[in-house]
Amino acid sequence: MLPAHERIPLPVIAPAPARPGLPVVAMLAPVALAIGMWIMTSSPFALLFALLGPIMALASALDGRRTARRARRRELATARTRLAELELDLGARLRARVAALAEIAPPLERLAFDPSRTAWRIGTGDVPSGIELASGDEAPELAAEVARLRERAAWLRDAAVVVDDADEFVLTGAAALTRALARSLVLQAVARCAPGTAHVVAPADEGWTARLPARCDTGEEWRVDAEGRQVLAIRGSAGGARAVELHLGEAGEEPWVATGASAWRPCYLAAVEAAVLACRLADEAYEAGWRPPSAIPAGLGLDEFLDEPVPRASAALLGVGAEGIVTVDLEQHGPHALVAGTTGSGKSELLVSWVLALASRRPPRELAFLLIDFKGGASFSPLAALPHVAGVVSDLDAGGALRAVESLRAEVRRREAVLAAHGVRDIVELDDGVLPRLVIVVDEFAALIALDGELQSIFADLAARGRSLGLHLILGTQRPAGVVRDAVLANVTVRVCLRVLEAGESTAVVGRPDAARIPADRPGRGVLQDGFGAREVQFARADAGLVARVAERWSGHPAPDARTWLEPLPALVTLDELPRALGPSIGLVDIPDEQRREGLVVDPWRDGALLVLGASGSGRTHALAAIASRAAPAEVRWIAGEPAELWAALVTRAVEGRTLVVADDLDLVLARCDAEQRAELADLMCRAARETRTTGIAIVASSRGAGGALQAASTAFEQRMLLRLPSREEHLLGGGDAASFRADRRPGSAVWRGREAQLAMASACVPPWHAELEVARLADGGWGLATSQPERWIERLSAAGIAAFAVGRAPGEAAVLVGDVEAWLVEHVALTEFRRAGRLLLSGCSRAELRALTRSRGAAPPLAGEHEAWRIDGVAATRVRLDPDAVGELTGVVT
Repeated sequence: MLPAHERIPLPVIAPAPARPGLPVVAMLAPVALAIGMWIMTSSPFALLFALLGPIMALASALDGRRTARRARRRELATARTRLAELELDLGARLRARVAALAEIAPPLERLAFDPSRTAWRIGTGDVPSGIELASGDEAPELAAEVARLRERAAWLRDAAVVVDDADEFVLTGAAALTRALARSLVLQAVARCAPGTAHVVAPADEGWTARLPARCDTGEEWRVDAEGRQVLAIRGSAGGARAVELHLGEAGEEPWVATGASAWRPCYLAAVEAAVLACRLADEAYEAGWRPPSAIPAGLGLDEFLDEPVPRASAALLGVGAEGIVTVDLEQHGPHALVAGTTGSGKSELLVSWVLALASRRPPRELAFLLIDFKGGASFSPLAALPHVAGVVSDLDAGGALRAVESLRAEVRRREAVLAAHGVRDIVELDDGVLPRLVIVVDEFAALIALDGELQSIFADLAARGRSLGLHLILGTQRPAGVVRDAVLANVTVRVCLRVLEAGESTAVVGRPDAARIPADRPGRGVLQDGFGAREVQFARADAGLVARVAERWSGHPAPDARTWLEPLPALVTLDELPRALGPSIGLVDIPDEQRREGLVVDPWRDGALLVLGASGSGRTHALAAIASRAAPAEVRWIAGEPAELWAALVTRAVEGRTLVVADDLDLVLARCDAEQRAELADLMCRAARETRTTGIAIVASSRGAGGALQAASTAFEQRMLLRLPSREEHLLGGGDAASFRADRRPGSAVWRGREAQLAMASACVPPWHAELEVARLADGGWGLATSQPERWIERLSAAGIAAFAVGRAPGEAAVLVGDVEAWLVEHVALTEFRRAGRLLLSGCSRAELRALTRSRGAAPPLAGEHEAWRIDGVAATRVRLDPDAVGELTGVVT
């Protein structure tokens, strides 16, 4: 930016005052006074006073004029001192402006790359300074000094003639002169572009332009473009409205320019001088990483140099740079690599070429690959034909990809054990073939990490310990910022940045913005940073037949023993198929980080009650059946939806041994209870679960979800097994985490203690269990019956030949006394006798009525159907069955 206009005030001095006249009144007043005194005194001496006035007035006037002249001389001296100081300050300001112009538009011998520069240096001469001395009341005595100071302030002598923020110039005059000035403008335009990004169009006879760090073409007019924008256009006639006209004149003429410069000398350059400056710019661009386009091919096939000799078998020939063929050695310069690039930059092709370049040099017993493709699996699937490839996983099987990565933890421990067994600390100390190096190649690392945040810690561990164990990472991603953590990047010493959209992304990967300037029509072109620094490389691309040729080269060699994970759990397994070595298990538990499986063993007597959660068709009932089949020799009480049977199963102790209460669809069982019954049954389950070690009664249940009616009893279950649930929310409510939720779980697939498991299918179902109830035989008489429909019961009992009377009317030992709750409460004596004898039955009564008759708030067991009743023995209520032969069908009786 050009220096701003500046206004400097001049010293202000007041004009000289006018010369004062004689004081006539002051002179005549003493004369009049003297004449008056003479008339009064007749003394001639009084006339002497007449001379005093004129003498005093004349003396006063002369003294005033002398004083004014002295003050004026002092003011002029002060003003001249200030003018001298201003002249010194003005000289410093003018020199600063000359230096500022030289900084804005430096001389051509100081030309260097600066894309932020907007000013053009077209020559040197006298340039308007932009400094103005403010005008004001000026003393005539200082007119010469002020005029000289104004002349000096108006111009910058021998300063740079600058044109600011222009992109078009019109050069007129002699052809030789316009050519000479055009050369200097072209050099300045190239320096205003980033190194290597300029496109120069020049006349064919200007051969020096070939030495510029730019792409050069020939044309009739001069032009420089960069990154899709025009930097400079030089025309011979009037162009656009923004064009700056420079008339250089013919022979003997003075040049002129519209900027107001006077007597200026254009920056003429001969072709030889321009060539020298072009070479200097090229050297600077080369140090910044630019290479001549002719040194790097536009495209390259991997098979063109796959058989070239390499310094070490671990080196991979990946492409060609300005210095020739580029080799990358993960063992020497790694151990890990990062490949970044936007879509279409050739990232996947580079990863495939890297694998083939490594596989072509090393036998399978020395080198193995684990390929993780999160772009659909199409990129790496052809590489599965290589004997080096231990496995290929993709996002089509996200669970398999997670298992493969988690298994790498076990692979780290296995390799540590191998090194310890051989007494060495590094894989390089082992003999060839003892432990193959494993290269883990990941395409779209960001998509893999998105599956589970815990994978970051696995890759951080691999990056930290991989070198000595022979584990190498090659991670491909579009934007590594925020994806690849610092713990991984700290150990990634080989980095490749293909074309990216922003300069900051390129700088973050390789420390230079060059990858953002790679054209879109150059797939495979990128910047490589390794032990030799950063340089531009055209990476090779493998053709379709190269995989088969590399595989054929090692066809007689055995595949490496480097499988880093077990096969996935089978989709279907039966109890008979489970290995006996796994013990009394009901399924298989996958432990990929230890490369093993273990049996799924459920022991509710030792570990607490178990709740199996799963949607319809997820295998809940089969899971309970498998647990029941492994519970022998314990007694199994299978409850199929009846609250009364569940109550009885929990309170009825086995004669000997242990008891397993299996409640299938526990949520439905609890939903069939009213709120009071549900709370009492949930409390009973919690007590039974706590007292398992004392009573020997263990609980296993299943449910469609953890909410609803089951919430009251959920605290009874210390263990949870999660099958397929209908939603992520249900999965989280059941105790699972978001990462383990899968909507496509097959039947029997479960989450057990944070790990994946597959339950075995039981071959036979367990029959439902029913409690052995006491039968209340009303035909024997001597019973009291409380019911909400006493008349109906009396009629029905009488029809069955049983003596039945209303309570309080005709008591008898062989009769059955029937009444509603109010009637029994009135007959207090009879109520007490029947309760004490344990002969009082309640059928079709509510729990409130039961409490009214027993005067106890104790829990009562639920009843199953209208053929059951409560029998009161004191204050305790037990569940009994009414003799169906005596009462017949009880349809219509409220229960």
